[in-house]
Amino acid sequence: MGFLKERTARFYLAAGLCAAAVVAVSVLIHTRAATRFLPEGPEVLRVSTGTFTSSLDAALKAEGLGDSERYRVSQALRGKLDLRRLRPQDSYSVSFSTSGALLSLSVKRDLRDYYVLPSSGGYSVSVRQAEIKSSSAKASGEITSSLWESMSAAGVPPAVILDYADIFSWSVDFLTEVRDGDRWAVAWNYGSDPSGRAVSQSVAAAYYDGTETGRKTAAAYAGGYYDEQGDSLRSMFLRAPLHYRRISSYFTNHRFHPVLKIFRPHQGIDYAAPAGTPVSAVADGTVIYSGWKGANGRLVILRHGSGYESTYGHLSRIAKGARKGRRVAQGDLIGNVGSSGLSSGPHLDFRVKLNGTPLNFLKMKYRSSGSVSGNAKASIAAAIRALGE
Repeated sequence: MGFLKERTARFYLAAGLCAAAVVAVSVLIHTRAATRFLPEGPEVLRVSTGTFTSSLDAALKAEGLGDSERYRVSQALRGKLDLRRLRPQDSYSVSFSTSGALLSLSVKRDLRDYYVLPSSGGYSVSVRQAEIKSSSAKASGEITSSLWESMSAAGVPPAVILDYADIFSWSVDFLTEVRDGDRWAVAWNYGSDPSGRAVSQSVAAAYYDGTETGRKTAAAYAGGYYDEQGDSLRSMFLRAPLHYRRISSYFTNHRFHPVLKIFRPHQGIDYAAPAGTPVSAVADGTVIYSGWKGANGRLVILRHGSGYESTYGHLSRIAKGARKGRRVAQGDLIGNVGSSGLSSGPHLDFRVKLNGTPLNFLKMKYRSSGSVSGNAKASIAAAIRALGE
């Protein structure tokens, strides 16, 4: 029996009792279940485990259950478990008596165990929440090729790497500003289910110390991330309103217009990108204009706090959520890159004004969206210092 890769399951029958008391053991595996026969005791039990490659009905049919019994089991589970949403990562454990009678069924899905046991005239179902074990970890390293490769080599889970990049996305461009020799560190908390699978992960503290970027720090507090000075890492503005290939025109007061063939001011940034590229709001705000506007083509204008406005021109389409009067959040879809209006090719004409005065967006200083002080600031600083311990 030692060659089988299942956990041992033993069921003891109490002498003098008319019915067997059975505890179902649910084991998560990634291939079709192996079957084990345990010869001990007055009755031999068969225990089989597996994952769902199709449906519960198909799995139970493969285990040898008849049509009537499969129907009764499914009916018992309905209302407690959506059988249409079972996935390959969900698992089951089923046990039988040597006569072929179903003694128990356990289905594990979304950190819950659904136990099905025979009862008078049918089956009863009980649901238990899986116990989650909380743990923490940290890692650090030096860049030799890319942030992803360096962190992966140090054992940082992919989800944590992505969260790390998101946390610093307002102050670090990990595509263009990473240099060999830059250093990083991250501490994260995670929860794992009884099988040891990580089911939740969150960054607790981090730093990035780069040649181009300088030292950037972060620690979690009250649902956000703050640096050692207590300033939120979430900037009032995104670094760019879209993923672009290049900047085709910069902010200038003397630009040769590619269509009109004359020199005139261009008080915005032209981001060249394929037609259809999603365009996002750079900050929270309200839509004050949405529609066609002459040479600008399809245009959206947002009003933000503190006297700021941003405009998005030459769009191929305007998102439904960007109609006039709507509130939008930073990162919400505004529309898609196009070449509407007076344009020589697909790009986004993006502009920012402060109290009516045009600003060069690429030279705007980082503006934190908030800050904390006192004990909160002290705990954040302590979490960041602990990265070096």
